[in-house]
Amino acid sequence: MKNKPFVSIIIPVYNSEKTLKKCIQSVLNQNYGYYELIIVDNNSTDNSKKIMKEFQKNNKVIYLFEKIQSIGMARNTGEKKAKGEIILMTDADCVVPENWISEMIHPILKNSYDAVQGSQKSATNDFWSKHIQLRSPIVSTPNHSKALGILDTKNFAIKMKALKAIGHSNTKYPVGNDTALAIQIDMKKMRFFFNKNVKVIHFHPDSFNSIVKRNYNYGYWCSRITKNYKGYLQKTSFPDMTNQTWQSFFRFFPGLIKNLFVKGPGYAYFDLVEGTAWRMGLISSMLGFKQ
Repeated sequence: MKNKPFVSIIIPVYNSEKTLKKCIQSVLNQNYGYYELIIVDNNSTDNSKKIMKEFQKNNKVIYLFEKIQSIGMARNTGEKKAKGEIILMTDADCVVPENWISEMIHPILKNSYDAVQGSQKSATNDFWSKHIQLRSPIVSTPNHSKALGILDTKNFAIKMKALKAIGHSNTKYPVGNDTALAIQIDMKKMRFFFNKNVKVIHFHPDSFNSIVKRNYNYGYWCSRITKNYKGYLQKTSFPDMTNQTWQSFFRFFPGLIKNLFVKGPGYAYFDLVEGTAWRMGLISSMLGFKQ
């Protein structure tokens, strides 16, 4: 691979008018100039489309439209059009640092890693954002050499040839395609590096309803994805890590009591809301309920 490879950045967009302009501008402010930015409109109904069209004046920006409502489908559409030797991924509710590209691709160029995971920090310090930040595995994990349970496409880089070997982002799942991607990376024994010092600023969900909806959906689709890779995952710690074992269900309430005394009532309340929504999503999927 060349010293300065061409990079493709992919951002799926759905109703992100509050943060989209900041996100795109942060990508265009990079100190690394050899890249394209592919923004994929996934049926936005707010002002996101107008914002994306404004940025098309920049010759680095490519606008695509994906009619099927799915983060996985939107990413896949962008990946298929990408020309880069390395693919970088972030989300429309994130702001990246100006050295983001150069720092994320450095482990790939220097040490031939196949994929690199970065970290995040919260854009705000409200109750929900603060506790999401505390619980995030890409913040709380000091080091990690495996993608399972850690991969998050809000701050992620992968060689194009590795992505092609996987078959690109999975289009089966409207949510959780990064989980499926992590499983594929692990199955194929690809070299994975956790670059914890590269942080994107993330605007977390900031209300009770948005937390419940997000975690229910993630739990639901995590269960579906796990079922599809059951033969491989049952040999790993992933089912227990994602609370899909009976033992993890039984540990929930004792864990809440422990958190109440060790981490305080605020954290215990957050754990109750997030954990209950996640487990309801898991149960709904296991019982065969349709979304």
